[in-house]
Order: sequence, then C-alpha cells, then structure tokens
Amino acid sequence: MPEKDFNRHIQRIFSCVSGNRGNDSVKVDTPIVMSWERSLQHYGIDPSQPNPVQVLTSAELRDYTQPIERFLRIAKAGVQHLHRQVADLGYSTLLCDANGVTVDWQGDERYSRQWKESGLFLGAVWNEHQEGTCGVGTSLVEQVPLTVHKGDHFRAKNANLTCSCAPIIGPGGKAMGLIDVSALHSPDSKDSQHLALQLVMQSARMIESAYFLSQFEDQWVLRLSFERELAEVSSECLMALDGNGTILAVDRVARRALGREAGGGNLVGRSVGEVFDVDFDKLLEISSRSSLVLPIRTQRAGLQMFTSLRCPQAISVKPVSRVTEAAPAKRQIPRPGEPLTLDYLAGSDRRLNESVERIKRVMNKPIPILLNGETGTGKEMFAQAIHHASRRADKPFVAVNCAAIPESLIESELFGYKDGAFTGARSKGMRGKILQSDGGTLFLDEIGDMPASLQPRLLRVLAEREVTPLGGETPIPVDLHVICATHRNILEMVAGGEFREDLYYRLNGISFELPPLRQRSDISRLISDVLIIEAESGPEKLTIDDNAMQILSEFAWPGNIRQLRNALRYALAVCDNGVITCADLPVEVTQGRETVQHGAAPLSRPPAAVSAQSGAAAASPSITDETVDAVDGLNAMEQAERQVILDSLTKHKWQVARAVKEIGISRATMYRKMEKYVIIPPNKR
Repeated sequence: MPEKDFNRHIQRIFSCVSGNRGNDSVKVDTPIVMSWERSLQHYGIDPSQPNPVQVLTSAELRDYTQPIERFLRIAKAGVQHLHRQVADLGYSTLLCDANGVTVDWQGDERYSRQWKESGLFLGAVWNEHQEGTCGVGTSLVEQVPLTVHKGDHFRAKNANLTCSCAPIIGPGGKAMGLIDVSALHSPDSKDSQHLALQLVMQSARMIESAYFLSQFEDQWVLRLSFERELAEVSSECLMALDGNGTILAVDRVARRALGREAGGGNLVGRSVGEVFDVDFDKLLEISSRSSLVLPIRTQRAGLQMFTSLRCPQAISVKPVSRVTEAAPAKRQIPRPGEPLTLDYLAGSDRRLNESVERIKRVMNKPIPILLNGETGTGKEMFAQAIHHASRRADKPFVAVNCAAIPESLIESELFGYKDGAFTGARSKGMRGKILQSDGGTLFLDEIGDMPASLQPRLLRVLAEREVTPLGGETPIPVDLHVICATHRNILEMVAGGEFREDLYYRLNGISFELPPLRQRSDISRLISDVLIIEAESGPEKLTIDDNAMQILSEFAWPGNIRQLRNALRYALAVCDNGVITCADLPVEVTQGRETVQHGAAPLSRPPAAVSAQSGAAAASPSITDETVDAVDGLNAMEQAERQVILDSLTKHKWQVARAVKEIGISRATMYRKMEKYVIIPPNKR
C-alpha cells in the first residue's frame, strides 16, 4: 500500500472511532466501526503494525485439529465444494476453528507464496484480539456472516484483502468454526463481494446441517421446511428427538424460527406434541406408511411447515424374545444353493443381531434400506437375505453394481430402452433393471459411485413409482423395494456436493452398519461355517487344527469375508485328509499374523530377504531399530491396527487418500497413526 494511502487508512480509523467522520463520504458498516473500537480501546492494537499474521507449526496445529476431528472431517467436504465454485475467481477458501485458527485451506498452489505472505494459509491465526478487525475474527465475535472488504480491515497491511465469512453454529448455539473466502485483489466496491458472501453462508449452513445429522445419527430427526416444493430437496431446519418424541436439540434456524413456540424458554426438553399439532406416535405411523412430506402447524402461532422424519441410523433395541429350544435352528448351516438367512449371517455377534432385529421390523414396510460397510463385509449377501425373508421373496431380486457398469451404459441398464432408441440398440428394446425388479427388490450396490447425471432420474422413479425407458414417452408404473449399499460416507459426499441430498434421504430410510471381520465377536464360528460352505460337505469331513484356527482368528482380514473365503478355498485345495494346518494357509495370512504377534520377526529380516517376498512385503517400511522398538512396544490391538494401515498403504502404493477411504478414517488420523506406529513412506526413508 502506498504511504499516502497507508496514512489515510489509519487516520480514517481514528476519525471514525472518535466520532469525527470529517469529509469521509464512504459509509462504514456499524459492525466494522464497533470492531475498530474494540481493536483500539480493548486490544490496544496499532493499525500501522507491519507484523505478519501468526502461523502455527505443524505440532501446534495438531493440538487444535485433534479435538475437532469429527467436525473437521465433515466440514472439509464443504470447503472443497465451496472452493470449486470460487477458485476460478481468484479466491482461496479457509476453514477456521472457533479460535480463528485456519485448520483447512484450499487455494491455487501457483500463488502459494503470495497466500502465505498475506496470512491466507493453513495454520494462520485470524482472531480479532491479535489482528484487529478482519473477516474471520470479527465474524466470530459478532456471530454473524459479514464481508470485511479492503479498508474495513483494522491493520493497514491487510487493507488490500477482501474476506467474506460465515460462522458455523453447532447444535448448542455456539460457533464451532467459520468458513471464509478471501482474495488478494478485488474491485473497490464492497458490493462486488455480495455473491461471495451468499455462497459462504450457503456452505456454512450445509456444514451445520451435515454436522447436526452426524451428531444425532442415532436419534430421530425432524427435517422441516416452509415450502412443500422444497421440503424433499433441502430442509430449512432440523430437530433431534429421542424415542419418546422429546426434543433433544434444534439447529440454529429452528431455534430462531420456532422460538415463539418455546414461550421465551427453550425448545429442548419439550415433547414434539407441545410444539406441533401432531404427536410423536402419529409421526411414526405416517412415516412408516409413506415417504412423502407431512404438513404440520405450530401450536402457538399456527405456522405451517412441511416435515419428514429421518429414522435413527443405529438404535439399541431389546431383542425379540426367543424360545430357548429354537436356538439350534439359527445355527443350521444352509445347504449348497440355499439362500443365507439373516439370523445365520448375524451369527452370535451382538451388534449384528440387534441390526437384524431392526431389519425384520422394517423389511416389509415401504422404507428404503442403506447398508454401510467396508469392501468385502457381505453387503450383497445381507441384501439377498433381506429379500428372501420379506414378503417379496417370490419376486425378482435384481442387483446393479453402480461402480462396475460404464457411465455410458448405466442409464440404459437401469431404465431400459425402446427399440431404435439409439444406434446399436436391440431391435426389440430392453427392459431395464428397475422394471425387471417390479414387485421384488432392487439392490443398488456402490450407490456412492452413481453418476451425478443419473441421480435426478433415479430420484424421480423413487418419488413417482414409475419409469420411462429411453426413447419412450409413456411412464410405466413399478412396484419395488430399494436396498442400497456403499463403503463410502454418503453424508460427506452430500456436504461436498458430490451426491444429491434429496436422493440421499430417499434412499436412506434406515441404515445399518455391517462391521468388518476384525470387529466380529464370533470370528471362530464364522470361520468354521464359511469353511463348510466352501467345501460343500459336512462338518465331520473337515478339521482346522488349533494353531491354524488361532492364526485365522487373529488375522486382521483387511479384505473381510471375501478375503477369508479366498484363503479357505486355497487351504482346502492344498490340505491333506481334510485337516487344515498352518502350512496350508496363504502366506499373506501367516506373515500378517507374525507381524501382529511378534512385530520384530518380519521387520528383522535383512533387506535381501525382504525384497525376495511378495510386492506387499517388499514395500514394508525401512527396518530400523526405532521401527522394531516401536512395534515391540505395542499391544496386540495396536499391532493389528498397524498392520491394517500398513497393508492398505502398500496395496494403494502409499497413496494416503485411497488408503483412508478404504479403512474409513480421516487423513489427519492416518498421519497421526503413521507417526505413532513409525510407518515411514518409501520416499522419506
């Protein structure tokens, strides 16, 4: 900034704070003047100070990010979505915590030096008591969205920047953080930042909703809107309820919109029937019969709203009482070719048994089911078991893998086509998978990989219960029950703009988490049953000796049931007389078990021996005394966790982004675990 402008900026601040505007015709917004007053009188900041913005070290930044890891994981998707919208306009995008510390940053790396010099970078501290009036700090103090444009900044060194910010308010009514877009250069008019501020406010609201839904995923959630037409697309406010219909929390918009209904008090702790003209039992009854939005009115003001009820993602329910004598039937091994039952798949694992009891309650109702779980946990087997246990068992079960079909073909595969619809089409056309599943069950595997272009069409089919083939004009009614499966976090994809929110809520009537094999409490029983199924023979003809069973039970199984089945097929092929010993197990299982149990054994091999092993073993970390000591000092669970992380990194050629997606942890957690377990990437050895 030229010295003349520098001095004029400082003089303007002092004049405004003293109440003497002089000849300054530029209007200064009230929040800015109040912040200038705080900066001068309370913080004692000199606006001419040239000191750079404080930037935390990696270790210091970790202390701020670890306590908010869940919030950070959800908010990052919103940051990426916002940055895609503004990147071409020269903005960087910042996510700050409630202290004004920049915990995530997106920007053009070509200008990283300029971003860093201006303090618009990861680790920068933008609180008001250090920097004076600035977008992040002032927005957090005022708890409102605002733009601090050029000369609005208190410190003269920041007077070239423009920053539009919106606080992210948590369920408790306090700011969890803030999202900001900033530019190094912009037009002089503050009005030029109006659109940027609107986009920031929209992103903050999106993150608030995603965090609220994640925070109360085990509770009922009322999604409320003031417009019927928009109710299925997006909810304007959210309300969490317990199993009795008592309000546990409301988001910022609901708190403001429904404050009058609280009579000056708090909505939390009241029953939903005190606030609206419908009680909780009625809501449950209507939601079980229809996925349509329900018009309701508030009790005091008579305000009309439109609502839908989201089911809990995990409820602790009392298992349906079983007659003791009936228990053996649950353990019966299905004959070859017979469908596996829900009870058989659940085994004796407590969490899975609870999920199965819930599945039985909803499988014959018009409620779509979403199955979450790592790759190989048996999501399609569970979907088939649900179908065969339901009233639709005599109708088709049609599976579609959204990730396996090329994007150019998936539309015709799902919706079908009429003859002559396109070049190369069959002369008689084709009934799509949706019509093939009429009356039965449509299983959409890897729904997170469905192309964005097809999501509106699928939403229309689910909403209107009719499908129009490609090249056709007349919709065809269809009766189907939809089960979806994914290993991805769809809620994060919604926050990041990668998956339609309205489609997510259409598909996620109720969701179930299938635990990975390493978390199953009945692993030994499961191994025995899978072995019998794979051998297609009676249990009396097969034996796994104790040592082999111990190795199989303690292995981490990163590939879950799919990997277990392959391992047992191999063991069956090479074993003698139907007895599986340690020598019959695949090398990856026995070596993996050695690493878990002893740590130092595989690490102590000389480099030549390591390179002679498979590609996975060859990619192991450098063998140092520090590495060996670190692994020796771990308990069994930590050693198993280390091996899972190492296997995934090796499998994905040390691409952390792919490994964290497979394991299901955040990038921050991955780096922390790698440091803890002394897992060193090849390029840093």
